[in-house]
Amino acid sequence: MKLFLAVLTLFLMAVILAATERTSSKAELFDPAMQQSYELRCRGGSLKFNSTPGRTASSGEQMMNVTIDFAVGTQAAGKGKPNLNPGQCSWIDRGFRPGEPPQIRLEMVYFAQQQQALHGSAVDRTPTAAERYPDAQNVPQYLSDSAHYWTFWVYNTSHGYLQATANKYFKQLIVVPPRDPKIRPLPADRPSNVNLN
Repeated sequence: MKLFLAVLTLFLMAVILAATERTSSKAELFDPAMQQSYELRCRGGSLKFNSTPGRTASSGEQMMNVTIDFAVGTQAAGKGKPNLNPGQCSWIDRGFRPGEPPQIRLEMVYFAQQQQALHGSAVDRTPTAAERYPDAQNVPQYLSDSAHYWTFWVYNTSHGYLQATANKYFKQLIVVPPRDPKIRPLPADRPSNVNLN
């Protein structure tokens, strides 16, 4: 009888271990970090943000679950100057297709400058603080301005929203044309409107 119970116990442990292994390998297939993400550009102005408290990170920082609702772009946002209206998001290479969700979800730290505040250092409260310390407080404020843009790398969950795996502010690269060596500025002591006749 003791032998039977020992064999039964070992058998049950093997079944549990196999089930756990199978479950963890399925979980790895749906790991957000393993999903291929695509670049989505958004223009500030009338994006709708909603934040709810999330988990506490191992660093002790409070994380927030952030939802962003937006108007879908019908044209590609482009890689240079974005082709977007205020409150609109679009893929870099194409407009939204019918059925693609107009919502982004992501996890974001509540206050990215917690360490500075705890140690008495200055906290950046400028309108562009989100460019250096993005968090659930300053990104919505930053994107309330239609002159500001943000890039999200997302994948479609097929559950009515796009899951962000990364995000960062976006600024158009301004290219200054090279100076023509044949054109020289006038000296400061010479008048600019000179009749050479």
